[in-house]
Amino acid sequence: MIEMTWIRCISLVRRSRLAQILLLAVVLSGLLGTAYYGVSKPIQVAVDGQQVNVRTIWPTVGQFLAHSHLGFFEEDQVDLPRDTAVFAGMQIQVVRSQPVTLDLDGEVLKARVIAQSAGAAVNEISERYALGLKASDELNVAADDGVESGMVLVVHRTIPVQLTVDGEEMERYVAPCTVAEALERWEIILGALDQVSLPLEQALQPEDALRVVRVEEKEEIIQEELPYQVVVKPGEFPVGLPDQILTAGQTGLHEQTVRLKTEDGQEVQREVLSQRILKAPVTQVVARGNQTTIARGSETFKFERCYTMRATAYCFGTTTATGAKVRRGIVAVDPRVIPLGTRLYVEGYGEAVALDTGGAIKGERIDVYVPTYAEAAQWGVRNVTVYVLD
Repeated sequence: MIEMTWIRCISLVRRSRLAQILLLAVVLSGLLGTAYYGVSKPIQVAVDGQQVNVRTIWPTVGQFLAHSHLGFFEEDQVDLPRDTAVFAGMQIQVVRSQPVTLDLDGEVLKARVIAQSAGAAVNEISERYALGLKASDELNVAADDGVESGMVLVVHRTIPVQLTVDGEEMERYVAPCTVAEALERWEIILGALDQVSLPLEQALQPEDALRVVRVEEKEEIIQEELPYQVVVKPGEFPVGLPDQILTAGQTGLHEQTVRLKTEDGQEVQREVLSQRILKAPVTQVVARGNQTTIARGSETFKFERCYTMRATAYCFGTTTATGAKVRRGIVAVDPRVIPLGTRLYVEGYGEAVALDTGGAIKGERIDVYVPTYAEAAQWGVRNVTVYVLD
């Protein structure tokens, strides 16, 4: 039976042109399959983490990817250089790119990306096509949103604006819009009195200077002390002695209600609404010495002024700082207070001349000369009135 079937097939091939062609095709296919299996190389391809075993006759990774029935794209990420030679057992890692659409200020561009986030996808397309996009350019989705196949990314190029607000200067970027729209995007809320350097409806241009001045008006109650006046009356005591207070002065208290206007925290205008005196000041009355003569014994001395000084006594030395010999009636002074050579009258000591100095005699101090140690010890340290004679 089998023999008869085989004979019939041969007879059919001899008589039919179509049968001959089909037979030739089968024979060639077998031969080619055998040849392909003999020259092709088995490799493993991991596509997005899923492994596929294939055979290929292409010599490089790039040629294999370009002609593979698996459908790879030039934008796909491959872990090997595409000119790497293929060898049996090779393993290739491929991350497929995803198709997205970029709408850049109304111009549409279709591309494939391997980026996982929207922001990274925009950067990838910008670098590939030299679009020069910046991180400040506005994107219709959050930069860290994941990329989905067929995603539409809308980008608006931004312009730089020099912004001053709340006393701080900064450079901000915004897609072309009006001043009001920019402030809203920057979440800058205007107060009722705030001032903006450009009209709110004006379209912003690159490098525009935009300033927001915070304006505030408020009423305050301010209390201030009122200084007292000093009235001087002549006193019956020597010129130069401290004034004597006859009536102590007292400060008063003044109250104002004012309206203050500030710009960025700095006062620019003040209006007094009302004011009153809560406490009137009390005038201070002092007596100031006006005596310029003193009578001591049978003599009357005329003086320019007098001092109350701390007085000591000394009994040593032979020559004063001015070269004069020491003697009773010579005193040591601070020349910055009493010039050397000045005639004096020292209470409890008598007439004297300032002809000496001393290391410890500074300021309103005086050192009177006495001839003996006993007199110096008896003098001790005391406060005296020193008159500067005419």
